Amino acid sequence: MTDCVFCKIVKKEIPAAVEKETGDFLIFKDVNPRAPVHLLIIPKKHYRDALELPDNLWKGLRDVARELAKEKNLDGFRLVTNTGEAVAVNHMHMHFLGEVGKTREI
Repeated sequence: MTDCVFCKIVKKEIPAAVEKETGDFLIFKDVNPRAPVHLLIIPKKHYRDALELPDNLWKGLRDVARELAKEKNLDGFRLVTNTGEAVAVNHMHMHFLGEVGKTREI
């Protein structure tokens, strides 16, 4: 996708504060954080939203989130994604939110 900002980040055409990279995913800091730890986990391949993401990448996403939590020594975290009209950027992405309490609204 030529106009996708996240595809451009994957291709290193736009800078991002990258935290981690795997074969399938790029993880970087959200530019407008809503939590003390707010990362975006995106597949390197373009998928419009969570409804298009293949099953094997869902498992990979879970594994990456688990690794991030362990690396950052988090007891808990939130994973949030949007689909359809709720999507701000039309490239599947998961918000990884750490250091948030169970009663904290985001």
